[in-house]
Amino acid sequence: MLERVFLTDKLHDEKMYENLVEEIRSSPDYLNLLLESSEPWILQDINGFILDLSNSFADKLGYDPDNLRGRYLPTLRVIPLIQKSRLRIILDRLAEEPRPCTTIMEFMDADGRDVPLELSFRPLELSGQDFILVTARDASEKIHEVAELRKTISELRNTINGLYRQIDRNLQLITSIVNLQFPYIKDGDDYELLRDTQNRLRSIRKAYEKFIHEGSFESINFAGYARSIVSGILSTYSPEPGNVRLEMYFEDAEMGLDLAVPLGMILSELLSNSFRHAFAEGQDGKIRAVFRNKDDHYMLEVRDNGRGFPEDVDFENVDSLGLQLVRSLLNQIEAKVDYRLSPGTCFRIKVLKLADGE
Repeated sequence: MLERVFLTDKLHDEKMYENLVEEIRSSPDYLNLLLESSEPWILQDINGFILDLSNSFADKLGYDPDNLRGRYLPTLRVIPLIQKSRLRIILDRLAEEPRPCTTIMEFMDADGRDVPLELSFRPLELSGQDFILVTARDASEKIHEVAELRKTISELRNTINGLYRQIDRNLQLITSIVNLQFPYIKDGDDYELLRDTQNRLRSIRKAYEKFIHEGSFESINFAGYARSIVSGILSTYSPEPGNVRLEMYFEDAEMGLDLAVPLGMILSELLSNSFRHAFAEGQDGKIRAVFRNKDDHYMLEVRDNGRGFPEDVDFENVDSLGLQLVRSLLNQIEAKVDYRLSPGTCFRIKVLKLADGE
């Protein structure tokens, strides 16, 4: 913490102020300061009173330097009202924790024009007393660069948004075409295949809808995405109340589409499989879906207490299109899977976060 030397009182006494400035200017440290400082500068006490400043700083604002010396910086007309509170906060922080810091602030010159300056605050000691050296650079170019960067980012966001909206519209069109086929399907197996295709398309669409709605253009919240998938599965299979109970617990996790979509489709396939095959008609049962966000990995678990798979079924070589898709998606995201096929089924999937680019 910087020691407050109560220069405020001294500055009210013109003679004491002159003596203090003379003492500081005669110190070797002050002479070194002049030699080292090629940029406009202000030397102030930790309360914000100006002890001295370079002519170049005053020239930037169109003021006589003598009219600024001995004045309290946060109250000067050269600083707009909206910036005064920011300056006081910076000075208070420097008094508590004397560390260099940099910020951009707008000053007002003698003609009332805004002058953006990049200010660097550096605590230093002169003649055994604590002061703050403020150096200034023209920030106009930097502000222009930031504005151009924001414009570029905005244009890129609009482009990405348009691209994903087009993808979403195309998926809607494909889904509509699939839906139009249902009245013409007579075979039960074909009907199930078409319904599975409908669920897969819905899972992908939900991801893009979340992506567009959340507007981050980098990631989506997987918990919300997973809940929307479950909602779609329930609307498809509509288990009778009291028969099959679904429990779900999804922890929040932000992830990119390259991981969220495959993981969401795996969730959809496993839930669909449990609803379709785990229980006989009218049988009571429970399905549980859990997603956990661990320190270095994600964990997705889908289990049921149903009849399980037949003993001769090999998950690694299964003929089911849905489970083949699950295996393919697991390989795509480089996930590890532990499973139990009977009694009941349980799939526990572990995905390292490095696979999501983290």
